[in-house]
Amino acid sequence: MKKDNIKNLYLLMLLGMTFLTGCNFTDSDMLAFKTEDDVTHNMNSITTVINNVYSYLPDGYDRIGNAMLASACDEAEDVNDGEDIQNFNIGNWGSFSNPEGSPWSNSYNGIRKANVFLDLLKQVDWSYLKIGTPEEYNRRATLTTMHKYEAHFLRAFFYFELIKRYGGVPLVTRAYDPISELDSLKRIPRASFSRCVNYIVQQCDTAAKYLSADYYSNTATQAYLGRATKGAALALKARTLLYAASDLYNQPNNTDSLVGYTDANRQARWIRAAQACKAVLDMVNSSIYSFHSDYSALFLLRDAFSREVIFEKRYTASNTFDVLNYPVGFATGKSETCPTQNLVDAYEMKFSSSTDARSGKTIDDPTSGYDPANPYANRDPRLKKTIVYNGTTFGKNATAVQLWEGGSQGLPRVGASKTGYYLRKYVDETLDLTLNNTSKKQWVYFRLSEIYLDYAEAMLEAFGSPIATSAADGLTITALSAVNSVRTRAAVGMPALASTITAADFKARLRNERRVELAFEEHRYWDVRRWMTADQGIGGDIYGMRIQETTPGVYSYTRQKIETRVWSSKMYLYPIPQSEMNKSLVLVQNPGWK
Repeated sequence: MKKDNIKNLYLLMLLGMTFLTGCNFTDSDMLAFKTEDDVTHNMNSITTVINNVYSYLPDGYDRIGNAMLASACDEAEDVNDGEDIQNFNIGNWGSFSNPEGSPWSNSYNGIRKANVFLDLLKQVDWSYLKIGTPEEYNRRATLTTMHKYEAHFLRAFFYFELIKRYGGVPLVTRAYDPISELDSLKRIPRASFSRCVNYIVQQCDTAAKYLSADYYSNTATQAYLGRATKGAALALKARTLLYAASDLYNQPNNTDSLVGYTDANRQARWIRAAQACKAVLDMVNSSIYSFHSDYSALFLLRDAFSREVIFEKRYTASNTFDVLNYPVGFATGKSETCPTQNLVDAYEMKFSSSTDARSGKTIDDPTSGYDPANPYANRDPRLKKTIVYNGTTFGKNATAVQLWEGGSQGLPRVGASKTGYYLRKYVDETLDLTLNNTSKKQWVYFRLSEIYLDYAEAMLEAFGSPIATSAADGLTITALSAVNSVRTRAAVGMPALASTITAADFKARLRNERRVELAFEEHRYWDVRRWMTADQGIGGDIYGMRIQETTPGVYSYTRQKIETRVWSSKMYLYPIPQSEMNKSLVLVQNPGWK
């Protein structure tokens, strides 16, 4: 590496150092320096820096205090009324306080670090190694290239996190000097929503061109599991375009380019989203991706990797989430996130006989075979794998859960579920928490099932039929086939939707399929926003199941309202934090917020 580049590369190393808390794109880094030897002779230092950019990816699990985001929509209710998540539900949030914390500053922190990394990486030169140690040169050059395009992907990811919350945001695409250019930073306005979308797509295309498609195939590259791949970049592009084509950003007579599109080319947007999804699905044909054989194990990292997972965040072994979500009465369980009856009602019927015509029907269908006195019998197998309900077994000793009033896990026990359910998805019930057992976890950002469902939605909206294709656009898979790929796979085994289904019925069943398949994966909260159905999916009535033991071993089940949540149309978009409005000279607040 050339000596005159060392000083500049010092700044590169600063990205992994101490950082000013609560920053946004107008704030400056607090600087610290590493030794010259670290900078010039240690490739691991550069890897450490890009790892620090990864650290700004949002957490899943209990990232809002002890709560999951699911408790801010109709998927769940948090047991603890004092959790910050409850402020969403009572409408106690705005530009001065957001229960989600600081998604604006967190994303811009990641963006700024990616920008500085990319700007200064141009000056890294390993050519002095070419003659004496060509293998080391090749290793460093390969890693440097990989990290460069990881940064492109991460920058795009952070911008997507911003636009899905705020609409159009300031596009900061290079590193600014925090002293001499501070005034310039304060004068960067919000870009149009469409410009932000196009920028994210361009970043994803750039990353996909250079990132590896497969880290699974050999033990050497498996060390990179959890890093961005070609598939991750394509999946982010697909989700971005799906959101961009959705109702929230395509309101009729929209005249504000900051919160959505102002033109009428919506079908083209749906087609573009479908094509982006198809690019990921094409990787199934090349054996990069495939469905996992066990729906439960997919979320527990029981295997070293899953080819269903496209991009994930990996965690070291712990039991924090398990302690928070074991049912009360099991070891040290605190039962934080409790599924709602609203969600349980979404699971269809599934009978053991493959020819039973009742399978696949919704429980409100009088011919479905649903029994209110035995409400969990013959249901979609994903119900038992996602939710702990009365009478099901839980824990390493397979203990029957008693959720009736007065039961070991039921009310009025302190900390018991308000809804009559506990969470099973993500919870490792093989752990002995009394011995402080731990296990590894992963938070999945993108997986194959979502891409099939994204594709189905885009195709239906683009062409108005669940069985339409468009060879001219390269879209040869029908929406119906995509949904049925998810439903009928071995890990689920639900019956296929019929080819005679109407477009309106298919749309309802597709949305329900997303709700069930992707439960607790932070999709529902955003789906009902982009569909503009959040008055019921986020606001409205939340239900639980009251369970009473009438005689020993016999129970009555009564659906009951436990909460009515606040919703206002201004909440479709987040307010820009007032602290950021105060720092900027040009930012415009989102409609309805002060």
